[in-house]
Amino acid sequence: MENVLTIAGSDNLAGGGIQADLKTFEELDVFGVSALTSVVNVVPGEIHPHTLSSELLAEQLDATLSQLPIHFAKIGLIGSFSNLLVIIKKLMNTDIELIVDPVLFFKEGTHHFQKLYADAMKSLLLPIAYLVTPNLEEAAYLSDTSKLETQSDIQQAAQKIQALGCPNVVIKFGSRFPGDTAYNYLLTESGDYWFDTPKLAVTTTDGAGCTFSAAITALLARDYSLVEAVRLATRFVYLGIQAGIPISPRLGSVWQGAYRQQKEVHP
Repeated sequence: MENVLTIAGSDNLAGGGIQADLKTFEELDVFGVSALTSVVNVVPGEIHPHTLSSELLAEQLDATLSQLPIHFAKIGLIGSFSNLLVIIKKLMNTDIELIVDPVLFFKEGTHHFQKLYADAMKSLLLPIAYLVTPNLEEAAYLSDTSKLETQSDIQQAAQKIQALGCPNVVIKFGSRFPGDTAYNYLLTESGDYWFDTPKLAVTTTDGAGCTFSAAITALLARDYSLVEAVRLATRFVYLGIQAGIPISPRLGSVWQGAYRQQKEVHP
């Protein structure tokens, strides 16, 4: 069984963050280990992030990387410029394939980053990554595009992000386009691919992005091709949203166990 590392923040509601990553890894038959960057408390209408020190993050990474073989790592919420530099220093000269979920914008519509942090992500982290998985707002920011409104816009933004040095880009834009279909778009060095699912009129979407990138990471660690990993991760998240855990009329969490349950009912 492969060991897979997640570097991310804690989500008190456990739909996203390091909790979602570890649950997703377990569901997809890899062994998850972690390094915590921050603690995020989600309360009605807002979020309260608390970033851990870069020294503590470095200690966690040293403790794990010195004891276990790691071939794949998922990077989520980093939290600070100093934490970003630690991650780059510890991972840039390794053979670990990095899947980066930028986490620049939260679902509440706010951003938590400074320009120095975002610029370093673009110039230092993405060039050493295997795959980056921005949502619509993050893709617009990383590609220096004011707004992404059409599928052509999505394709052009992915090309601009790929030009930053990351060979593979998945843009998650889910239900934010008109119509009855939600989409993910993958651009690789050899071609591009669209993945679609029916839209779901539910609020149980907290953690969808974290779960998506974690599922891709786990499947890559199990020797799935990137295209197949994205296809299955899209299905994994769709089922997790469909069977999600309601918290309030406007908020709910993805349930990572839905994919396994569906397989047990329909093997």
